[in-house]
Amino acid sequence: MAGGDDWIGIQERLVCGERLAFLELGRLVTSVLAQLRAYDFQDEWDDLRQEVALAVLANARKGRLRDPQAFVGYVRIITRNKFIDRLKTRMRRREHEALPWDEETARAVAERAGAVEAFDPADSLWREVERLPEAERELLVGVYREGKSYQEMSDETGVPLGTLKRRLRQALDLLRGHLAGGIESG
Repeated sequence: MAGGDDWIGIQERLVCGERLAFLELGRLVTSVLAQLRAYDFQDEWDDLRQEVALAVLANARKGRLRDPQAFVGYVRIITRNKFIDRLKTRMRRREHEALPWDEETARAVAERAGAVEAFDPADSLWREVERLPEAERELLVGVYREGKSYQEMSDETGVPLGTLKRRLRQALDLLRGHLAGGIESG
């Protein structure tokens, strides 16, 4: 039992459609979102709670969630995965939309360049992307500028999906390093 809650009992009440059981599950999901520091997504927490509840309910009805500790772990993992899916969706913006970095970083890059008034974060970011090696640049441009899915990029490049995701993560780390290095040295 996690936190003194009878999760197997709650699960049984979920299957019966008891509203209080859904509220208790929602409390668990909310605590996971808070642990993930997903505060910028609070407007989507209700949707996330519903998605998790549907997944839990489907698996509970199939008898897959019998152990109370496994139940809590499952809820945490499914909440985290659904949150990451939403985060990825927000990050896949066209270049004219908001960038996946905060205003403070944008200002620091602008100050380094000496162009605070005329600073366009998208231009600065894509200039840094152009400085990356070709393989990393191709992935970042394909996914984040052109809005292609991972599968489309995998098909286009011939790189297996898992490898492509790892390389994309490495490319983002490299880009962060370029940006952080430029800010610190400025």
